[in-house]
Amino acid sequence: MTARLELQKPIEAFKPLYRMAKAAGWRLKAHVGEWGDADSVWRAVEELELDEVQHGIAAAHSEPVMRFLADNHVRLNICPTSNVMLGRVPSLGVHPIRKLFDAGVIVTINTDDVLVFGQGVSEEFLSLFQASLFSADELEQIRLAGLTDPTR
Repeated sequence: MTARLELQKPIEAFKPLYRMAKAAGWRLKAHVGEWGDADSVWRAVEELELDEVQHGIAAAHSEPVMRFLADNHVRLNICPTSNVMLGRVPSLGVHPIRKLFDAGVIVTINTDDVLVFGQGVSEEFLSLFQASLFSADELEQIRLAGLTDPTR
């Protein structure tokens, strides 16, 4: 289950829905930390018991939040080109995905909307490689992280 929490209602408003989804055995995700701050990521993960966060790049601004995400195996599904094009990050070369990865946070590389941002997942990987943000081996680690359940 995924909900976009940023710029919406307070996190508490979503708790009953997330409790039902958890009881049904669903993986819990929320869109948070693209526009908010690092604390909003931590709070959403704790309050809603999230397994994954859509975006979550604001977590890179806090060592404790990154440590919390890494320790709890919370995966961040990041859309680098979208983050740049929406002005959340100045360029791919300084994208916080690198800092998150180095802190041990599980990250995946995704596309936000192929038609709007003109990048598929393969192009996202290639762009990060061409920006010298990741080596081919590191990108393979990230690819594999997207194919596994981080809680196992």
